Amino acid sequence: MDPDSILSTLSKLGFYADVRTISGTSSSVSSEDGRITGTQGGVSGIGVRALIGGSFGYAWSTRISDFPDLLKRAERLARLSKGDASLVELKPVQAETGSLAQFPDAGEKVAMLKEAGKFALSEKCRNATLSLRDSNLEKTFLSSEGARIVQKESYAYFAATSIAKEGTQIQRGIDRLASRKGCVKMDFSKIAQNARESAERLLKSEPPPKGRMPVIMNPEMAGVFSHEAVGHASEGDSIVERESVFAGKLGQKLGSELVSITDDPTFSDFGQYFYDDEGAKAEPAPIIEKGVLKGYLHSRQSASALNSKTNGHARSEGYDYAPIVRMSNTLFSKGNSPESEVFGVKEGIYAIGMKGGSVDIFSGDFMFAAKEAYMVRNGSKEKLLRDVTISGNIMDALANVESVGKDWGTSPGFCGKFGQSAPVSDGGPHIRVSGIKVG
Repeated sequence: MDPDSILSTLSKLGFYADVRTISGTSSSVSSEDGRITGTQGGVSGIGVRALIGGSFGYAWSTRISDFPDLLKRAERLARLSKGDASLVELKPVQAETGSLAQFPDAGEKVAMLKEAGKFALSEKCRNATLSLRDSNLEKTFLSSEGARIVQKESYAYFAATSIAKEGTQIQRGIDRLASRKGCVKMDFSKIAQNARESAERLLKSEPPPKGRMPVIMNPEMAGVFSHEAVGHASEGDSIVERESVFAGKLGQKLGSELVSITDDPTFSDFGQYFYDDEGAKAEPAPIIEKGVLKGYLHSRQSASALNSKTNGHARSEGYDYAPIVRMSNTLFSKGNSPESEVFGVKEGIYAIGMKGGSVDIFSGDFMFAAKEAYMVRNGSKEKLLRDVTISGNIMDALANVESVGKDWGTSPGFCGKFGQSAPVSDGGPHIRVSGIKVG
């Protein structure tokens, strides 16, 4: 069915309903120790959501022509029970945004991975995995309120992992790169080389000391902290369910005045979009300003439950998922300290990037494993450390931010939540946090 016919049907309903259609292409090519595998194909589908009596129903199909049946199914599901869900008022929008990228053909992608693979392997790095994912999609949102939004979105995401071995020592180096504008300016070989060199460096590293001490986070790790520890704790659905340490603390001072963190879907990075999957305009959402909790990330449902307004943070992985509250580009604002001041400690740890970790937003406890780390003494980086973890509590860490640099950088990734994955980025400057547990 065409959008006009769907809109006409929706306009005659006695309840709220929205429809999302997605069409386009996606591909994935990977290289494992030089062996290439890949998939490529079309993407097409439709999801229909109905809200009746405070209860949602959701139905989806790979065939857009199934719309009439999907609407009936969504309505039946919504009528099965009574709930308390509602949507905050939103003025319907008619808009078209974005553009699609030009991607290399399958043969060119294979050649690019083979070339990059030369930089990922060496005498000490005999194993390496490279992967390239890309997507070109047109998304249409239609609602019974009269919204009609067409968005064209593209991305390319490249990741490299190299494994170095020497004697009994085995170390892993990782790096990644992403773009919303095709592959033209993406240097896959450089990323593969970075991963290999990191693995090789770590072969000569030492175990870390244990105890509480100042930790200097590079922009990638500062971004990880912003996303994992602060961003997830500020998602409106977690606040409604009182599952977050931030619940009930709006307007309270939670941290150092040096801390300002915003989630901004309008920022030109990997998490960028213009309208969310409920038809709401994407807006920068200040989370913390000068240490004070200023706001949460909202869908229309969480905004209604908390007597707020949506800031366009409802997203879904695809037509086969209903929208949920998600982050986009989660950014720690830069400060005024030069590098010499940020590193100005008698003894501490310099943590570079993340290769794993976990956060419990209810208790506020977190643990991150750094890709690399250095011992810092008297303001200078000394020996390289391996297998470094940093852990603490969100509230304590926010209060103990004692220096924020004036440099800045971001890193791309995919965020998982409730089984859904979404492209995001996070970043910030170098920051120093005291009292972090190192192990």
